[in-house]
Amino acid sequence: MDKKELVNKISYLVSKKNHDQAYAIIREFEKKNNFEMISVSAQGFINAYYYEGALKILESIKKEYSKNSEFCARYAIALFNSEKEDKSLQWFEKAKEKGLEDLSEISNDFFSKSIDDWIKKAKFWGPIRVEENNYKEE
Repeated sequence: MDKKELVNKISYLVSKKNHDQAYAIIREFEKKNNFEMISVSAQGFINAYYYEGALKILESIKKEYSKNSEFCARYAIALFNSEKEDKSLQWFEKAKEKGLEDLSEISNDFFSKSIDDWIKKAKFWGPIRVEENNYKEE
């Protein structure tokens, strides 16, 4: 199965609430320590707007795979859309530092394809989120 087919299959399963089947596919990649395909699998969760699931998957490989630019961008997108815009900025910047400019390969039709656009959004929304969280704590 190629990457596009994997993302589409995971997206479909997640959208139909078949999370167990999606995680079963990912566990097969985990057995082989195939961090690239685990990261690609997380894209299926992102495309299905299930950011919590994407974060769970990406957190599981963060230590081993965080130097990969596409991982950094996926992690940043999942953080941003999980109301953690302030934390997403460093990951978008890390993806850009590693040479990723165009997100066409890892972004669905509804997300911006430019890493610079995401950085601008994170810079704008991050401080607002921090202030909001501080307000909630008071």
